[in-house]
Amino acid sequence: YFDSSEIADDGLSDESTGGNDGTTNNSISGNNTNTKFEEPVYDLQGKTLKILTEYNFDMTKDNVFNNSIKATEQKFNCKIQFVQNSSYVDLYKILKTDAAASKATYDAVILRGYSVAPEIANSGYVLKMNEYYDFNKDATWQVDQFKDLGWFNGARYGIPYAPNEYGYGIWYNKDLLGAAGIPDLWEYVKSDQWTWDTFRSVCRTFMQKKGDTNGDGKRDNYAFTSTDPWLDFVSTNNASLVSFDSKGVPSFGLNSANAISALELIANMHNVDHSIPNGAELGEITNSPFNAMTTGKVAMYACHARYGEVLLSRGIKNFGWVYYPKGPSAKDYVVPTGSTPDMAVIPAKVSNPKEIVAVIQDAMAYWDISKPQQVKPEAKTQELYNALKKSLNADSVKLLQKQASNPNYTMANNYNLELLQESVWPEILNQSASVKSVIAKYQGSLSSKIKEMYEGSIVE
Repeated sequence: YFDSSEIADDGLSDESTGGNDGTTNNSISGNNTNTKFEEPVYDLQGKTLKILTEYNFDMTKDNVFNNSIKATEQKFNCKIQFVQNSSYVDLYKILKTDAAASKATYDAVILRGYSVAPEIANSGYVLKMNEYYDFNKDATWQVDQFKDLGWFNGARYGIPYAPNEYGYGIWYNKDLLGAAGIPDLWEYVKSDQWTWDTFRSVCRTFMQKKGDTNGDGKRDNYAFTSTDPWLDFVSTNNASLVSFDSKGVPSFGLNSANAISALELIANMHNVDHSIPNGAELGEITNSPFNAMTTGKVAMYACHARYGEVLLSRGIKNFGWVYYPKGPSAKDYVVPTGSTPDMAVIPAKVSNPKEIVAVIQDAMAYWDISKPQQVKPEAKTQELYNALKKSLNADSVKLLQKQASNPNYTMANNYNLELLQESVWPEILNQSASVKSVIAKYQGSLSSKIKEMYEGSIVE
C-alpha cells in the first residue's frame, strides 16, 4: 500500500523527534581546516530571541536540551523563547511573508528536516548561516552525526539539534506470529539469520497458516505492510532513492542493481506470495496502512519508535520492534528514516544575523564539550527510551542507538517524487513489465524531477 503522506503526517510528532532518509550524506559541508577556533560570544543585553515551532517545547523539563538552552542564555546574556504554532503550513507562510516584507517576525524557525533542503534552501527565505559563522573550524560541528546536516549546495541553511531518533524498524504482533509457529523475530537477529530470505520465509509461513482463516479462499490476514515498502527495503540493501556525488549533487538511485533487487523482492512478496496487500486489499481491512496492525489482521508494520504507544493504546499488548532484515548487499542492519532531523533555520531578514546564528548554533549543540551538562548524541536517545519503556524492551532500544550513532537518511521525504506513487509502483504491481524495465521507462522523468528540485526551479 502506498500513501507516502502518512510518513510525515501520522500524528506522532514530538519536540524530541527528527523530521518524520539512506546510505549517503545529503550534502557536503566543506573541509575542517583544523585551525584553532574560538567561538564568538556576544552580550545581547537581555534580549529575548523568539523561535517559532509547531511543537510544544516544555522548558520546565530537566533534560539535556533544556539545560543546553539555559547555558546559552547565560553565555550570551539573552532569553530564548519558543513560540508554538501547530499549523506547519503557517510556518512556511510566515517565512515567505517576512522575506517579501524584508522583516523577521521571529529570530529562528524550526522546520522538519525534509523541508530544509532542497525546498527552503532554494526559496531565499532563510540565511546561509555559514556566511556568519565558521562551522568548518568549530570542532563542535565536526561531530559525525551533525557535520553534514543542514548543508545544501555549499551552504548551511539548517542547524540540527537531535540525531534522528525516529528511524524505522518493523513492529510485529507476537501473538499473531506465534500462532503461526513463528518465533520472536529477535531470535533471527541473535543467530545472524535475519535476512531478506528469512523475512520472506516468515511471511510465507504466516500466510500459509493464517492468511485464510475460514477456508473461503479469501485472505483474512496479511504478514506485512508499510506506508512505502519499496523504499523501506531499498535502504536495507546498500541503495537509496537518490545518491550524491562528492559535491553533494543528487542523482536518481533506483536504477542500481541493489535497488532493483529490493523492488523485485517487494513485487514478488505481493504478486507471488500475497503476503503484502495492495491498496484495494488493505482497504478491505482498514482506511490506512498506519492503522493496519492495530486491526489485529496484519502481523507486521514498519514505523518509528513511538508506534508502540499506538499499539498499546489500541489494545495490542504483546509486540516487539526489530530491524529491517538485511539485504544480500548489506554489511549491517540499517534503521532508515525518510528525512534528515528537524532543524532551526534563520529568516533571511533578521537584523543582527551574526549574533543570532552564534546563539542558535550554541543553543542547539547540547553535545558541545563546553556545556556544563553535555551529552553525546547517541546517549541522548536514553531520554526517548525512558519515555517509551512501556513499549520498548532492551532489544528494541538497539534500533534507537543504531539510528543515533549511524543515521541512515533515505531522503525519500526531501525528494518526494509523486511519479513513484502514481505510476512506477502501480506498474510494477500490475506486472506490465519487469521491474528493471519499469525503472528504465521512468528514469529520465525521475532524474529530471530530482534535478529541478535541487536547482530550485519548482519551488513555489
